[in-house]
Amino acid sequence: MEPKPKQHDEYGHEDLVDTFLKLKHINRNVFSSTHQLPGRKDGHRVYGGQVVGQALMAANNTIDPSFHPHSLHCQFLAPADKSIPIVYEVTRVRDGRSFATRLVQAKQHKSTVFTTSISFQKMEPDSIRHEPEMPNVPPPEECEDVRTLLKRMLDDPRSISPEGKLAVAQYRRVLELPDIFGIKVITPRKYINMPTNRPMKFAIWVRSLTPLGDDEHLHHCVAAFISDVAPVGTPLFANAAAGFRLGMAASLDHSMWIHRPDFRIDNDWVLYETESPIGAASRALIHGKMWTRDGRLVLSTAQEILLREERSLENGDAEEIARRGSLMPT
Repeated sequence: MEPKPKQHDEYGHEDLVDTFLKLKHINRNVFSSTHQLPGRKDGHRVYGGQVVGQALMAANNTIDPSFHPHSLHCQFLAPADKSIPIVYEVTRVRDGRSFATRLVQAKQHKSTVFTTSISFQKMEPDSIRHEPEMPNVPPPEECEDVRTLLKRMLDDPRSISPEGKLAVAQYRRVLELPDIFGIKVITPRKYINMPTNRPMKFAIWVRSLTPLGDDEHLHHCVAAFISDVAPVGTPLFANAAAGFRLGMAASLDHSMWIHRPDFRIDNDWVLYETESPIGAASRALIHGKMWTRDGRLVLSTAQEILLREERSLENGDAEEIARRGSLMPT
């Protein structure tokens, strides 16, 4: 008899790999999820980062282990239903001496909900080297856990302004994930008090609470899983301070570039900085960078997110809500 599925708040850090990244092998190129993580505690849509991480896991299962992913380009086509297993179909587009390409389609009821093109490279010595400096931020030991911080701010109305309280409340809506990652926020008041209509930056320290071992491919999948946590909050803070009330957020696409495949995301914190240079036409563009504590830039991301206000949803967008869900595929 299959074990009874856990409730959302019963999942712990041990479930990251054994539950949320676990795939069932159907045949040589087809895999299926065993558990789907909702983007919200009471939601029915699968968290988008899980789909990205599982798609990369499926592609890894078809590749020579000496190759590592260096770029992923994803499209969220429709929300994934948490009650239905996701089937990942891998197409072996090319296997070369230095590079290989995989196309992964994620399907439910034979309908494609997500696609990603992943390029792999056989590692070779550096011929060029340049990178930006890591932001000068407080170390994780001096930063507060995000769940503790949000609870304290929301419980104490005197701790922040009404606009800041709204911003924090809206950001909390997209952080209703099981306790499988450690997340620490850097100087939160700086972000709450940011001027509106300016390019918005946000930074967190993150790490897996699950020991991942020495398999670099697993660290890449976990990084892909967690890379979808921060972006949506980046444009929300500045716009919430201006009175924006989130009615709907949906990831449209997500790209990731792995610059150095030898990083770990479990035994120490990594810094994830995101910046939204533009928000227009109800869409926000977010760029992200992930650094190790010693200042190595190991990963970059780019994502476009659809953000709609409550009032626009009240004026005829019920069909869109039903199609995409109240949150992203997240």
